[in-house]
Formats: sequence, C-alpha cells, structure tokens
Amino acid sequence: MAEEQTWREIARNTSRKINLGWWLQTLATPLLITSLLIACAILITRRELDMIPWLELSAGTLLVIAITGIFSWLAARPSFETNKQSLVRIEAAMKLRNALTAADHGIAPWPEVPGMINDGVHWHWKRLLPPIAGALLIVTCGFIIPVHAKADNRSEQQEPSAWSDIDTSLDQLDNQEIVQQEYIDEMRKKLEKLREQSQNDWFSHSSLEATDNLKQNHQTEQENLKSNLQRAERSLNALQNQGGKMNAAQKQRLLNEFDQAVKKMQQGGMKPNKKLLEQLKKIDPEQLNQLTPEQMEQLRENMRKHAQGLGQGGKQPGDDKGEGEGDGDGEEEGDGPGRGGINRGPGHAPRPLGKAHGDTGAGKHEGLKSEDQRNALPGDLLGTNDAQHDVDKSKVGPSAGGASSGKGKGGDRVWKNSLLPNEKKALKKFFE
Repeated sequence: MAEEQTWREIARNTSRKINLGWWLQTLATPLLITSLLIACAILITRRELDMIPWLELSAGTLLVIAITGIFSWLAARPSFETNKQSLVRIEAAMKLRNALTAADHGIAPWPEVPGMINDGVHWHWKRLLPPIAGALLIVTCGFIIPVHAKADNRSEQQEPSAWSDIDTSLDQLDNQEIVQQEYIDEMRKKLEKLREQSQNDWFSHSSLEATDNLKQNHQTEQENLKSNLQRAERSLNALQNQGGKMNAAQKQRLLNEFDQAVKKMQQGGMKPNKKLLEQLKKIDPEQLNQLTPEQMEQLRENMRKHAQGLGQGGKQPGDDKGEGEGDGDGEEEGDGPGRGGINRGPGHAPRPLGKAHGDTGAGKHEGLKSEDQRNALPGDLLGTNDAQHDVDKSKVGPSAGGASSGKGKGGDRVWKNSLLPNEKKALKKFFE
C-alpha cells in the first residue's frame, strides 16, 4: 500500500511538471506581446496624467498578466498529461516493463520504489526563461523610463499678460491702502475664475474677451475714482481760497460739484478707503469756515495722494495720454509727446524735428537735373532744344510717265527671281 501511494505521488509530480512546461511554452509569445502593450499603456498614462496612479497601474498590470496566463493555460490544456500517462512515461524511462500499468489495473503488485526516480523529463531553461525575463524587463521599462507629462508642459505656459497687469494694479492699490478691500477681493475672485479654466482655453476668444472686459472695467473704475477725487479737491480749494470773492451762484455751483463727487465715490464700484470716505461724508461744504486751514490742507493733501496713486496703479507704458500739468489746479493738454495706448493712438509729439519752415514751396514745380549722363536710363530726358523746321521750298512741277528702268522690287522681284524650279512648275500647273 505504501508503494502504491509513493508511485502515484511520483506520477502526480511528473504530471504537474509536464503540464507546467506546456503552459510556459504556450505563454511565451502572448506574454511578450502583452508586456509590450502594458509598457505602452503605462508610458501613455504617465505622459497624459499629472498625478500618476501607481497603485492602479500596478494592479492593472498584474490583472492583465493574470488574464494572459489564464488564456494560455486554456490553450495548453489539450496537451496536458494525466497521472496514468505519467505512470506509463515513468515505467518507460525506468524500463519497468509495464509493471506500473499492471499494478494500476490490479493485475500485479506495485514494485518497490528505487532510490533514484527517472521520469525521462528535463527542464530546458534556455527556452523558457528568456521570454519571461524579457517580458519582465519590458514592463519595468514602462515604469522607469523618464517621461515628461503633458501637464508639466501646460504648467509652463504663460498666462495672458492682462492678468499680470491686473494683479500688479491690485497689489499696488492694496499696499497703498487707496481703495476699500472689498473691491480688491472681488476683482481677485473674478481673476481667479479665469485662471481656473483649462489652460487650453486661456487664449480662446471668450476668455480674452472676458479678460479685456475685466481690465477695461477696472481701469474705468480707477479713472472715475481719480476724477471724482480731483473734482472734489478742486472744489474745496476754490471754496477755501476764493470763496470770499465769489457770488452766491458760483459758490453753489462749487458746492454741488463737491457733493456730486462725494456721492459718485460712495456709489462707485471702487470706493476710496473707509477713513478718507468717512472724512468726506462728515464735511459740510456750507460750513467750511469751521475747519482750520491745517485741517483743510491735510484733507486736500490726502485726496491728491489718493488720486496720484490711482493714476500710477497698474499702468504700463503707453497707457497715459499726452497730458501736462498747467499752472492752475487742473490738468491741461501739454505740448510734449504722450505714451500712446490702444484707445488713443501712438501719442506722437507735434513737430518732432523742430519748428516748421515758413515757406513750404506749395504749388511750385521743379525738375530734377542729372549732370552725370553715364547713369542715364532708357526713357530719361537728356535735354530740350528750340529749333526751326528745315523746309525744302523748291518748286516741283508735273512730270511725264514712262517705262520703269529699275529692277523689280517687292512682289515683282519675288515672282521673277526668288522661285525655285519646283515652285515655278507648281505655279505653272496651277494657272494652266
């Protein structure tokens, strides 16, 4: 009984070894093809995604290899060997003369188990290991080959310059505390919404249109606040310095201008900082005499500084008009060159080459003279000369006609002297 169990165990081991060899041989080619596809899929995934899912990639690789192994096992199964076939193989290799087959059928007892078992099967590792090692190397290369992700390339893409201009302007306004923080936060939220869209859409028509609209609104609010601050400051200056010389209508006009400027600052999207706005709201233009000159001058100075900060906040070269400061309280058109802009032309200065000459020579026609005739071209006028026609005034009377004494010319000469013999024969035959 012990011999039977031992021989059957040896047969099972032999069967497993033979079936494993068949499976590995069938798996070799599909495993190489599958490993190439896996490596390509890994490289593409690493290129397309910013965050690489290493766990998912590893699990997917193992799953695909397992599926390939299962299909290879199913394909190799018809060649597998049973335990009885392995008993026949063992008795043939050990020359037992059908002793194991007879014992398996109960005809003869099981023979003794020798110390050395020869099943007649040997591993050919040189054929089995290269495909497995190659597949493992290919998959490993898919994981370790350096690949630059597209997301990295997109991250290097520069954003529209208008966004940087708006950021710079908001930072300056925030650092100088010129306007209220609510406006700056709202503008930054709108700018962040533009940045949140896909980088491929940053320079699309809709994105650029929204950017231009945002920048234009910001500049408009900035100009409005600056204009209102300047108007309020000029009104206070006129009321303080020249109030005694004005009549009631002039004073009322300045008071209305100041009041409208303050209301527009309160209602505008960009409001001055709360401290300055509270000071302006507390001022009663009709009771300016209650303020000391120092207080009035300090208030006007704050308004001028705020207006100056708004004029400089976030502007780039080319945004300013050709303006110069006059001797009065306001701004006048200057004679110097401006810095241009997309909405106001290039800003050329008048007469950049100096003063204009008094006599421009309008209406005069002057010819160009060339003294060097060697460089004359066909069609050039070399000169003109006044002369009289040389007319032959001798009288010519009628003359008598006669036979021509000269040789034939034109067609007459051709007919008589210029025809070849074959041509003459043809013409003669034609006119007969």
